Amino acid sequence: MRTICLKVPRGEAESVRKKLLSLGLLDISHRISRDGEYILLPLRGAQSPDMGYKAVELDLEDRALRETDYRSLIDGPPEMRDRLPVSFDVIGDVAIVRIDDDLLPMASEIGTALMRTHPRLRTVALDRGVKGDLRVRDLEIIAGEPRTETVHTEYGIRLKIDPAKVYFNPRLSNERRRIASLVREGEKVIDMFAGVGPFSIMIAKHARPEMVYAMDLNHDAVEYMKENIRMNKVSTVIPIEGDSRQLVFEVPCADRIIMNLPHSGREFFHDALTRLKLGGIIHFYTICEREDIDAVLQRLVVEAAGMGVLIAVLHQEELKTYSPSMSVFAADIGLVDWC
Repeated sequence: MRTICLKVPRGEAESVRKKLLSLGLLDISHRISRDGEYILLPLRGAQSPDMGYKAVELDLEDRALRETDYRSLIDGPPEMRDRLPVSFDVIGDVAIVRIDDDLLPMASEIGTALMRTHPRLRTVALDRGVKGDLRVRDLEIIAGEPRTETVHTEYGIRLKIDPAKVYFNPRLSNERRRIASLVREGEKVIDMFAGVGPFSIMIAKHARPEMVYAMDLNHDAVEYMKENIRMNKVSTVIPIEGDSRQLVFEVPCADRIIMNLPHSGREFFHDALTRLKLGGIIHFYTICEREDIDAVLQRLVVEAAGMGVLIAVLHQEELKTYSPSMSVFAADIGLVDWC
């Protein structure tokens, strides 16, 4: 298929490429090619923009659009493409990607390429880190629709979420399903950091608890949780807004407590343990150096013994990488006896 290309002197090509991309005129389904001292920039549509450059018509081969290889649509030296993000979070139809600072000028191009290779995406947002005491993501839309609210589906539940307002980790879907599979009929469950309700609703949907007390400090998260409870038609989840350190003492003692707050969950462990029934289980999450996880859990055992409580680590698992040397870990901790 013949494609209209803009013939631009090599020294001006990068600025023109960025301009065409920002205007939505660059055809990223074809590779940029070279003709001597000129760069040939493929255009979308049959009309050439009036930018003072000659337009030529060429036969260009279509790029293969493979879902795992959006980087093939980014023009640049191999060493640059090798540094492009290889993984990103997908929440509903919103992709969230982290980009190295020196590659930020290419953010729009990266977002456009992701959308082209992942047709179900409607928005791509740049993750600039977390902000505020509630640790929500600081997001900037770089491609697609100007919104971040979406509906996310996993294991038969639907969750309405705005990742710019609430914390949600799509990579824990298997862990949420694992926990739900462990819940026995008639259990009382406390979800101390429930967010929009993924653990709580998964349990209510796939198990038969007596009640799940789902707590969160973030007002927006609790409002989304209420909507998600209605959307999934579950009746055994009670959403509670407030500080779980206090709220755990306002609900019945639990057979199972979920502590999905990896950055600072240890600060709440003492309070959780005092609200756990004999034989109950705490699902504890933490971030630490990989070689330190045994020591971290042993400190919890020692801390519990100081409270007169005998606990045992029943299960531990590395869930995902957090940094080159650190990971997110899950541990199932059982209350064995009172000392």
